[in-house]
Amino acid sequence: MKKTFLALALLGLTQPAWAHLSYTGRDFGTFSGLVNASNSITTTVNTNYGWAGAADGNLGDSHIGRAFRFTLQNNAWVDFSVDATSADLLPAFSIYGGLAAIRTGGVFPGTQTSADYDSANASIVWRYSWAQANLGSNKSYTDTDGSWNALGNWKMGGDGDVIGIDSELSSFIYKGSATTATDVVTGKFLLGAGDYTIMIGGNNAANQLATSFGYTASLNVSAVPEPENMALLLAGLALVGWQVRRRSK
Repeated sequence: MKKTFLALALLGLTQPAWAHLSYTGRDFGTFSGLVNASNSITTTVNTNYGWAGAADGNLGDSHIGRAFRFTLQNNAWVDFSVDATSADLLPAFSIYGGLAAIRTGGVFPGTQTSADYDSANASIVWRYSWAQANLGSNKSYTDTDGSWNALGNWKMGGDGDVIGIDSELSSFIYKGSATTATDVVTGKFLLGAGDYTIMIGGNNAANQLATSFGYTASLNVSAVPEPENMALLLAGLALVGWQVRRRSK
């Protein structure tokens, strides 16, 4: 019932023009997962606290980070790194299974008529439910800064999405994250076949500079050893260990 009243109220609101979530110029591509491959993208982020703002317990504004995407056709190891060009940016990132709504042939999926964004009516209804479930029964969407959850699952919708129905929204399933105290951050993840989103932002919450910071994001994909190859590797390591012990005796 609360969702219904909130949805009706939202229809009359004028939402702020927050940036929409897209992957323009930030698509690493599709990888087979069976052979080693890599790609790098150099771009900017407009604050040095976006990731920290999404990890502080009340969600974050997605437009102060940058969304990247890639696709795996098979299980693979994924090494990801962000190298900032300025020591003022302490980069951080989170990896999620799933993608934001993508326009194909000029059309968004289902009834959606815009890209996903934090202040879409459907996103606000989801934020309202998240706030009540995670922050307290007296909380509302106004107690969140956006939809982005740097340390967990989250959802986001766009114009035209059916309000209050979570299945209409884009879902981001948390797979892992990495932070740093320097200008370079790295992480290694074992991921299955599927589409993935990487959200990159800054981990420096104390110095909230509203400016642009350059960085290079690099993604490396390597094959997961076949079971028989892994068995041979372990056997070889065991043999080396046995020989070392024998010589020591």
